[in-house]
Amino acid sequence: MDHLITLDPTGRMVPTDRPALEHHVTALLATAPTDARELRQAGVGLLALGRLPDATALLERALAAAEGPTRVAVRINLGDAHRYAGALDAAEPHYREALRLARADHPGLVHFCLQHLGKHRTDQGRLAEARTLLTEALTLRQLLGDASLVASTEAALRAAAGPG
Repeated sequence: MDHLITLDPTGRMVPTDRPALEHHVTALLATAPTDARELRQAGVGLLALGRLPDATALLERALAAAEGPTRVAVRINLGDAHRYAGALDAAEPHYREALRLARADHPGLVHFCLQHLGKHRTDQGRLAEARTLLTEALTLRQLLGDASLVASTEAALRAAAGPG
């Protein structure tokens, strides 16, 4: 499904091919998934399609079934669903819990949590905090050597570059 979703200039997930993504999500939901990974995948598809209430409901179901690193990922996605809807207060605990879980048990996911919490801080207008979080994410991503992740964080840092 990754090829069906990209980031827009503001760093939010959007479809690369809306009809194909809609078809994929519809087919996935037709199987009545109960597995956290499948529920998350469908929820992310709905998120990218802009169907935020449906995405949130599905991601809540995924969270109830999720364990380990999937739980971290679902928390990030739930934060995004609330943030995209403009519900910044509702997004906050999901990002913070994702970061707490990652730091405690899944250090390989810390950079994702920092990235999303940093983008959340940018949306909140807390630019200095956003830059601190994103700079930490950038350092971790540079250590990973993944050019696309580095570029994504550099773009998020540019968005947080206002006075702060």
